[in-house]
Amino acid sequence: MWMIQLFRAFGRRMIFALVVIGFVASSHATSGVIAGNVRVQLLSDSLVRIELKGAEGFEDRATFHIVDRDWPGASFILQTNAGTIDIHCTDFIVHVPENADSLEGVSISSPGDEILYQYSGVLTNSVWLPAPSEKVRAWSFADTPRIVPPAWGLTPPENPMPNGGWDLSNNAPDVYVFLPRGDYGDYFQLRKDFLKLTGPAEMPPLFTFGAFDSRWYDYSETTALKQIQDYRSHNIPLDVLVVDTGWRQGASTGYAANTNLFPDLPRFFSEAHAANVRVLFNDHPEPLNTNVDSLDPAELNYRFNGLSGLLHDGLDIWWYDRNWWVALVPPAQGLRKEPWGMRLYHDTTARVEPGRRPLIMANVDGIDNGIRNRPMDVSAHRYPYQWTGDIGPGWEYLRRAVENAVHSGVQSVFPYESDDLGGHTSNPTTEQYIRWMEYGALSPVYRPHCTHNLERMPWVFGPEAEADVRNYLNMRYRLLPVFYAAAHVNYETGEPLLRRLDLDFPQYPEAGRDDEYLLGKNILVTPVLGGSMQAVPGDWLKETNGQAGLLGEYFANDSLSGAPAFARTDLKIEFNWDKKSPARDFPRTHFSTRWIGTIEVPASAGDVTLATLEDDGARVWIDGQQVIDAWGGHDSTVTEANAVLTAGAPHQVRIEYQQLDYGAKIQLLWQSVKQSNAQRVAWIPPGDWLEVWNGQKITGPLMVTNDVPLDEIPIYVRSGAVLPLAPQMEFTGQKPWDPVTLDIYAQPRCGDIGNLYEDDTITTAYQRGEFRNTPIMVSCQNNLKAVRVDIGAAQGHFKGELTRRSWILRIHMPAGWPRNLKPTGIEINGRPMDILDWPVRLLARNAAAMPFGDPAGAPDGDVFEITLPSMPASQSESVTIDFMSRQTAQ
Repeated sequence: MWMIQLFRAFGRRMIFALVVIGFVASSHATSGVIAGNVRVQLLSDSLVRIELKGAEGFEDRATFHIVDRDWPGASFILQTNAGTIDIHCTDFIVHVPENADSLEGVSISSPGDEILYQYSGVLTNSVWLPAPSEKVRAWSFADTPRIVPPAWGLTPPENPMPNGGWDLSNNAPDVYVFLPRGDYGDYFQLRKDFLKLTGPAEMPPLFTFGAFDSRWYDYSETTALKQIQDYRSHNIPLDVLVVDTGWRQGASTGYAANTNLFPDLPRFFSEAHAANVRVLFNDHPEPLNTNVDSLDPAELNYRFNGLSGLLHDGLDIWWYDRNWWVALVPPAQGLRKEPWGMRLYHDTTARVEPGRRPLIMANVDGIDNGIRNRPMDVSAHRYPYQWTGDIGPGWEYLRRAVENAVHSGVQSVFPYESDDLGGHTSNPTTEQYIRWMEYGALSPVYRPHCTHNLERMPWVFGPEAEADVRNYLNMRYRLLPVFYAAAHVNYETGEPLLRRLDLDFPQYPEAGRDDEYLLGKNILVTPVLGGSMQAVPGDWLKETNGQAGLLGEYFANDSLSGAPAFARTDLKIEFNWDKKSPARDFPRTHFSTRWIGTIEVPASAGDVTLATLEDDGARVWIDGQQVIDAWGGHDSTVTEANAVLTAGAPHQVRIEYQQLDYGAKIQLLWQSVKQSNAQRVAWIPPGDWLEVWNGQKITGPLMVTNDVPLDEIPIYVRSGAVLPLAPQMEFTGQKPWDPVTLDIYAQPRCGDIGNLYEDDTITTAYQRGEFRNTPIMVSCQNNLKAVRVDIGAAQGHFKGELTRRSWILRIHMPAGWPRNLKPTGIEINGRPMDILDWPVRLLARNAAAMPFGDPAGAPDGDVFEITLPSMPASQSESVTIDFMSRQTAQ
C-alpha cells in the first residue's frame, strides 16, 4: 500500500519524505525495498531480511533453513541520502547503497546513529543464540546454502527429476537480522521470531519421555524379547528397546536383516509391540557411491527403500548414526551432514506414516563425543531427539552432559539433547552409574547406553543401583505431565524443558551457569557431578627412603620394558597430560610409568578404599597384593580396589600406568569406608524454595552446599507450587491420566497457577490446535488455615480425550505445622460438605519415600490426601479445605 506523508518524527530528528511504504511480507509476496540487486524486507518491527538477487531472482519460497515468511511486515519511511537509501523504522534505520550489486555497505543503525549491524561478508548458518543476560542489540545468521525443497522433501519424487526436485540454482547471500532492542522482554521475542522463521522443535511422542534400554549388542529375536521381559520382571519401567546395529547382515551397513538372529522382523516388531515396547534400530548410512550426493536418484531411492521397508514392517524409530566413515553426503558446500541427514530420516518417516510424529534419533550437530565444538545449524533444532556421540563414563563426561543439555536449550533452542547415560566406552563405578541415572531420570531423554561386552541394566550394578533406578524411573513416569506440558511450551515459544535460570533471573550472573536447571518452572534440579572419592593427598605418600612423594620410573614404551627413560619423584599421583608429554623429549603416547613407595592413611581419615582414574591402563599393589587390575586400552574410567586400606600404619604401594593413545590421565583416589556422600554447591534463585528430601525452606538468592547421599539428587520445589502428576506406570500408555494427582506444596501466603496439557500423544494433530489445557490455581489463605484449589474447565479438544476425570489433592504441610491438626471442613464449589463424607488420608512423613506422588508418602513432611469424585472435564471445580473452623479462624 502506498501512502503520502509529509513528515514523521524519529528520535530527535525530523525526517522529511514523500513516500511511506506499508506492506505484509509473505512466502508469496515480492514486496520490499529494492536497491539495485539487493532487496530489504521488513518482516516485522524486530526482524529484517537483506537479500542479494540470485540467478532466478529474489527468493520467496521456503528453503531448507527458512520455513515461514508469512509475517506482518512493518511501516517505514524511505529517504535517499548521498547515494544511500535509508529505510526508517521506529527503532532502527536500514542503509543500502542505491545501486547495490552486493551486500557490501549494507548496515543497520539506531535512530541515534549507533551501528547495530554491518554486513561483514561472513555468511554462516551456525551461530549461538544470545544469552538472556546479554542484552544484544542485533543478532543475525544467513540462509546459506540457500536451497529449495520440493513438497515431498528428501524422499524420491513420483516421477524422476533432477536433484529429486530440489532447486539448488538460486543460492545467493540472504541474511536475517534480529533487533531485540536489548531489554529482557524482547529477548523472548527474539526466540519466538527465530522459531517462526526456522520452525519449532516438533513435539515428540509421549513415549519418548519413557525409559529407553540401549547397548551395542548382537541381539537375536529371542534375547531382545527376553530383555523386555527382564525389565518387566524387575518391575522397572520401559518404553523403547534399542537394538543398535547388529540386526543386519554384516552388523554395520545395508538394510538386509540378519536372518540368523531375526528370521522374521515383522513378527519381532509385533511381539515387542504386544509387550508395549517400541523398537529403535541404528543405521550407519553408507552411500552407494561416495562421489555423488544423496540427491542422486540411485542414492535417494536406495535410502528411501531401505528405511521405509523396515518402517512398513513395524520398526518405530530410526537412528541416523553418522559416526565413523559413513554419513549422508549433502548436495551443497556449507551444509553439514548432521542436519541434512536429520531431514532425510524425518521426511522418510513422515511419508511412510503420515499424520504421526516422525521421531528420529541423530547426532547432535556441533557436539562431538560429548565435546561442544560449534553452534548448531539453524535448522537442526527442529528434529527431536539428538545424542552427543560416544562418551566415557567419568565425572567429566557427566558434567559435560548436564552443561551441554542446559546450554543447548537456551543458546541452540534445542530442548532434546541427550547422552549415552553411564558412558559408551567403558564401565562406570556403581556410584557414577547411579549419578548418571539420577540425572537421566530428570532430563528430556532417559537412554543408558554402552559398547560391546558391557551392560547398562540396573540389576547388573547391584541391589542398591537397581532400587535407585526403579525409584527414579517411577518418579519420572509420575512427572510425565510436567515433562509433556514443558514440551508443548517449547513447541509454542522455544523455551526449553531444562530452563537455565537466566531465562527467569537474567539480572543475576550466577543464573547463567549450565550445571543446574528448572524442570518446568517449579522444580529446581542440581545434579551431582562429582563423586565422594578424592585425590590422595601428597602427604600420605613417601618414598622408601622417607622422602615425600613416590619414585616414578618412566618408560618410552607401553609395557614397562627395559630400562626407564628417566626417573623422578612425583609428590602425588594426579596427572592429566591429555595429548601432552610427561616430560621433554619423551613420547606423548605409548609410554608407561611405575611408582613405588609407601602410603599411610592418617587415623583421622579412618579406613579407606583406593581407586584409580585412568586412561588407559592401571594396576595397583598394596603390601604385595594386587588390588586393581585395569590394564589395557580404555577411556577414562574409575576402577575401585578390591581391598580396604587400614589407617594409622604405612603400607607398601606400587602403581603402574599404561598409556596407549591420546588422552593420558592417571589419578590415585580414596574414599572413606564410612562416608560415601558427595558434595554439591548450587545457586538458589530468588524466592522461597523447599528441599524435597526434608522440607527445609531456603530463601534465595543464595549459594548452598549440600552433603548428598547416593540415593538423592538435590531437588527444590518453588514454595506454593502445584504439580500435576500421572498414575504410576510400567510404560507411558499403560493407564489414562486418571486420576491426576495435584502435588501442592502449601506455604502461608503462597500460591501457584499450573496447567495440565493433553493431546493424543502420537499424531501431529496438536499442530492444528487439537489439544487441551486444564488450568489449575492454588491459593493458601488466612495464614494457611485454608487451602483453595480451583480446577478450571478443560479448554480445547482432541481425539480420544477423557470426558470425565478424578483428581487427588496431595497437600504437603510445611515444616513446623502442628502434627495433631487435621482438616475440619471442605467446600466444593462453595457448598460446605460434611468432613465425615470426605475422608482425608494423612500420610505421615516418610524419609524413605520419593518425591512427587510416591504412594508411601513424602520425604519432606506430612501430606494430607483427598480424592475428589469423577467430574466432567468440561466443568470447573473449586475445592477449599479448612484446617480450622471458620468461627475459630475469625
